[in-house]
Amino acid sequence: MDTRQYVAHAYMLQGVGREEASRRALRYYCDSVRVAAARRQSADLGTYRGGDGGNSAYRQCVTAMEHTVEVNSQRADVTGYMALFSDPRISEIFATRPAYPAFTVPFIRAFGLVRGLWAAGIAVTVMASGFVVLILRRLGVSVPLALLGQVLYYALPTGTDSMQPMCEGLLLCVLLGGVLGCVRILQGRIPSGVAISLTAFTAAACVKYAQTLLAVAGIAGATALFLCLRWVRRRQLPRPERLLLATTAAFVLALELTVVALGLPSTRASVQELLSVHYNKPVPPHLLHEFLRLNLAFWREWLRDALVHPMEPLLLAAGAWGALRYHRSFGFLITGIAVAGFVNQAGHPEVAMGPRLLVMASLLPVCGIPLLVESLRERGRGPMARPPRVGRQLPAPESQLY
Repeated sequence: MDTRQYVAHAYMLQGVGREEASRRALRYYCDSVRVAAARRQSADLGTYRGGDGGNSAYRQCVTAMEHTVEVNSQRADVTGYMALFSDPRISEIFATRPAYPAFTVPFIRAFGLVRGLWAAGIAVTVMASGFVVLILRRLGVSVPLALLGQVLYYALPTGTDSMQPMCEGLLLCVLLGGVLGCVRILQGRIPSGVAISLTAFTAAACVKYAQTLLAVAGIAGATALFLCLRWVRRRQLPRPERLLLATTAAFVLALELTVVALGLPSTRASVQELLSVHYNKPVPPHLLHEFLRLNLAFWREWLRDALVHPMEPLLLAAGAWGALRYHRSFGFLITGIAVAGFVNQAGHPEVAMGPRLLVMASLLPVCGIPLLVESLRERGRGPMARPPRVGRQLPAPESQLY
């Protein structure tokens, strides 16, 4: 359902009027309802012979959505790039995410709406997996294991969610670009690393500012924890890590001030939208109580599912082990992003949405498992280890220890 918001936004960016853009987007959405209904009918014993191909579902969807568009078209509080087929308070949230609709415009113009969104998904998934390869190679990982990271990106939820016609794929792509800049900072390439990371994080904020704020705050918090542990052990505080903390903390502060100055929808607005079931029900009077109650129920179900299907927590544990074992400061960095993924999911604990909001956590096994294999391979070679290639800057020894 989020896709229709982005589709309407993309059409408005191309100069289409708000009402026409909303109608085109709802036709796209209702056609997906028709296709889903037709698939169910074709595989159901009671309807596979006499199904109507989902046409009745399409007509019901269009009728309901057209009425909403007509009602909202008369409202004065619908402004900017807000669509007409949902409550304006919902449309306002999506109107603050211009980067993904703008990214899809060239693909939609070249291939049409359905194929264009599919092509945009492929492009952003391939670019993100390329950043994974660059990050791992920058850390000194061999080519085969860097390609393993690329394969893991495709196979894990990162690849699945990147291919969906929503903003998570583009967000992961630019966040990985920012991580590449952070790695350059950790390796002493300060000017280029700072420039790359700040540029990428700014682009990510244009995709989805709330999730970007959490991700960069996760990097800053994990780096601060790394430095605190070294300080407690009375070890030297490395300059690259101190600069990384300063860069990410300054970005978090600047982004938070920007959100407040522009009056963008806050966390409270997001919680209200969640607990009112997208404003289809009254907003509960005790938001915090209801929010904590829903979170408790959500994570209870998540833990139950994790115990029945333990592959996800095992992959996360292996990724954390590998990243922290191979390069301690990078391990803290990527673990901070994974923690931000869990915090992001906790901010919207809705079972119906699935694990999509948790997808940042999957970057941990994507980057960490190749690092685990590389560290185990280096340990197996022992004192006869092959010397590093000339010109390849490996992690600084002081970054390996607390």
